[in-house]
Parts: sequence; structure tokens; C-alpha cells
Amino acid sequence: MPLLSKNWVLALLALLSGAGLTFSFAPYELSLLAPICVAVFYWVLTRKRSGKVFWFGWLFGVGYFGLGVNWVYHSLHLFGAAIAPLAALLTFLFCLALALFPAILASLYQRFQQSHSPLSNALLFAALWALLELLRGKLFGGFPWILVGYSQTTDLLGGLAPAVGVYGIGFLVVLWSALAVGVLQRKSNSSSVLSLCVSVVLLCAIPVSAQIVNRQSFSAPVGSEIQVRLVQANIPQEMKFSQERLVNSINLYTQLTLENLEPNTLVVWPETAIPTYFDRVDEGMQPFVDEMESRGVEVLAGGFHRQDGQVYNSVRQLGGDRALYRKRHLVPFGEFMPLRFLLEPISAFIDIPMSDISSGDGPHIPLQLMGEAVGVSICYEDVYGEEMRALLPESTVLINVSNDAWFGSSAAPHQHEQKARMRAREFARPLVRVTNTGISSAIDYKGRVLGRIPHDELGVFDVQIKPRTGSTLYAKTGNWPVLITALMCILLAMLQRPAGLFRQSNI
Repeated sequence: MPLLSKNWVLALLALLSGAGLTFSFAPYELSLLAPICVAVFYWVLTRKRSGKVFWFGWLFGVGYFGLGVNWVYHSLHLFGAAIAPLAALLTFLFCLALALFPAILASLYQRFQQSHSPLSNALLFAALWALLELLRGKLFGGFPWILVGYSQTTDLLGGLAPAVGVYGIGFLVVLWSALAVGVLQRKSNSSSVLSLCVSVVLLCAIPVSAQIVNRQSFSAPVGSEIQVRLVQANIPQEMKFSQERLVNSINLYTQLTLENLEPNTLVVWPETAIPTYFDRVDEGMQPFVDEMESRGVEVLAGGFHRQDGQVYNSVRQLGGDRALYRKRHLVPFGEFMPLRFLLEPISAFIDIPMSDISSGDGPHIPLQLMGEAVGVSICYEDVYGEEMRALLPESTVLINVSNDAWFGSSAAPHQHEQKARMRAREFARPLVRVTNTGISSAIDYKGRVLGRIPHDELGVFDVQIKPRTGSTLYAKTGNWPVLITALMCILLAMLQRPAGLFRQSNI
């Protein structure tokens, strides 16, 4: 079809396939779009044996990240006090920079592909995709947002989460897409029968293996159920750090906590529910704490801990042993200024409260709450499954507290909850996430939502959580199997075509 060979058509398909891929994530969760859009992008690359594939990859990335993470604008402009043009410019540049990852993918794929081996090409493409996603999750602190594996959180391939994690699922989604394109494009004079048979077997084996793994539990119930209350006060971000409203904010949380409260309950307040230092409010909150202890209630609240001149974004038990966790993985620009020597001038135009804090140190260990080992994370720490492995297998319950008010009414709160569901599946643990303005939810060990408080609503949600013990394969091995597999696939491609290392590539 001559029309489909034209550069402008291929460029448009690359852009649209990237944009379409974003609809496979929350809040839309059209999971089948993921393999379809990846297949279209792969097909575009197979149509260009030479030429400007770098730009096709970049256009795919512009569509992908331009729609998928444009919520950065909300954070910078609406709540970071950056003027609209500056916020738009920074968001635009951020998305363009992220688009370099699929652009590099396209160039590397063109350099090492084998024209006579669709199976090898599919493995190479999936390996490069996985390797670059892993790199994106690490580089400059990491930004592992809208990884393609998240598109399968509640779908069939999500069943593989306890075995291979979100990066492994992404590798398999991309592999399946590329294999499908290779099989459909097969020509009798260019593809061996063996290669075709292996491709078809893999196309069938991937979903079948996901179904088999999904039927396994990987963890077992332990101890008694815990009564947990999620508290979502829905305090607008523009009012949250107002010192004039500090007392009113804390009073709202205490009122919601006391409302029809059952004894022996674990109450969870979100990140920075106490928008000041804990030691500033300890004395004033003591009567509330005393009442909670008399009822056998434990309260875990977000706030700020200061020690030796350092300030930490933290969660702390109010009363009792005052169990404390200090956030370790900070948000660039939101909690610290990266490359300060270079970006200091920009910070003058962005006003984010408590945006110069320290990272917690020491081992990441569970907190003892309600007689259980509870693995706690703050904000987007829960998007780093590799780091959360430190909490396993000791933790029987996982809790994430966050303040997703920074994202406004964008797709980001839904995307963030989707990542929490993936963590629950990866570690086969129930997970409770509580946020300031939503979405707060209780998630079972299979990633299913037991109940939630919707975005931009005030309320509480009571749920019975069953602690679990045991260890998944992913909890034991992390991302190493995916990394090793990807490197082996790339190495094999290089060995099959040694001249490819030095072949000129027209980007």
C-alpha cells in the first residue's frame, strides 16, 4: 500500500500510537490498547529499514508522554505558583526529554535488527524497550510513570506480577505485540518455519503462563484481621499549608476519626495531614491521643519531623511508641531542587511549601502497628517496586500515604492508585493507600480494590484487612531477571550482526 509507505503517514501513525497507548492506563484502563498501539509503533519501524526512525520514535514519545504526564503542568502552575507560560514551558520540555527514550529505542532497534529474523527482531525490540524503561526508572532519581506494564494491572498479563514485576510484564506485552506483527508480516522466503512456530508458541504461552501464575497465591493469611479506617479530609491544596487553618485542619481529621469509631482500629491519615512539625502539635493533640489509646486505637499520621537541623517528610504513630518513618525517595522540584547549581534561578519562580527537605536514611524496615509488621511508604515511593522489596517478607500489610492534591483533577491520582494495585500484586500483600483529596483505597493481595473514597470527596472508609505472609518470586529477585534477559537478547542481536556496531545510522 503506497500510502502507508509515505513518511508523513508513518509519522502520524507513530504519534497516534503513542497517544493511544496512554488510554490503556487509569482512569481509562483500555488495556487491549497497549499491545495494539505498541504493535502499530513496531510496524512503523519495520517499514523503515533506513531513514528517520529516530524521529518516528520521538513522535511516538511526544504522543505518549504529552498525554500521559501533562499533569505536571497542574502541579507547577496551580499549586507551585509558577506562572502559566513557565509551567507550560517546563512541562513541554519535560515531555520532549522523556520522548527521547522511545527515540533512542527506535534508533538502536534499526541498528541491530535482522531483516531475515522476525523472532530475533521481536526479542530485540522488547529487550530494548525493557532496558530503556529500567533506565528511565533510575536516571536522575527516576521517573517510572506510565510504564507499559501498568496497562495490565487488572488484565490477564497482570497475573504475572508476582513472578516478574511491572517491568517484566512490560517486556512481555511488547514482545507479544512484536511477535504478532512478525507473524502477520511473514513471507515464505524470508522467515523459517521454525521461527514461525516458535513465535506462535510464544504468542500462546505468554497469556497461558499469566493465567497459571495468577492462580497461585504466593502468600498465606496470618493472624487476625485488622480493622482499618482510611481518613480523607479533602483539604484543598491551596489551603493545606495555611498556618491560619492549621488548627481547623487537624480538628477536621480528629472529627472524622472519632465518627462512629470502633475500638481496636488502625486509623490512617494521609501524607502531611499535619502540615507542620510533629513537635509543634504534640502537646495540643495529647487529649485526642489519650482518648485513642483508651479505645485501643492506633493513629498513623503524615507530617514533618525535624532533627539536628534537618526536616523530613514523615509518618508517625500518634502516641504509643511513636513509631516513625522518614521518607527516603524525594520528589525532584517538589521536595528538593536537583542540580541546584544549574536550576537555582528557576526555583525563584516556583513556590512549593516544604520543598527543601532531607532524605531519610538507615534501613527501610516495617513499623509495628496493631501487632503487625506494616511496610510504610510515602507519596510516589510506592512506584518503586524494587525499593519496596526491602519491606518484604517481614511486612504483612503495606500502607502508602500520599498527597495527590498536587495533581488537581488530572489523570495522575488514578494513575497513582493503579501503581499501588500493581505493588499489591507484585508482593501478594494487602495495601492501604490514604491521600489528602483522593483516591484513597483498600486493595487486596491480588490488586483488587475492596473499596475507595473517590477523588475530591470528604469521608472515611472502614475495612477489614487480612495480613499475609510469604514471599513472591519478584520480592526475592526484583528486576534482575528482566535486566539480565534484556541484556542477553541485545547481546545475541549484536553477535548475530557484528558489523551493526559500526554501521552508519541515518537518524
